[in-house]
Amino acid sequence: MVTLTSDGTEVGTAYTDGAGAFTAPVEFTRIEAGRHTVVAECGVRLTGAVEQVVTRSSGGPTSTLVILVFFVLAGVTVLRFR
Repeated sequence: MVTLTSDGTEVGTAYTDGAGAFTAPVEFTRIEAGRHTVVAECGVRLTGAVEQVVTRSSGGPTSTLVILVFFVLAGVTVLRFR
């Protein structure tokens, strides 16, 4: 069994295959932008880094709806005058 930690907090677990390889999802309890070190312990200590990026959408669903309506009306206009 492999235990994955970051800053002393467990962020995942996995089991190794016969060759010692493993794949595991990493789930952080807090989202903080920047580089975070992830440590895998399974008798051997392995380290890796994960970059967390926080993004924000300023448009929202309203602007998407307005754009969609615009293209539908433009399409209807083009078809009408053909």
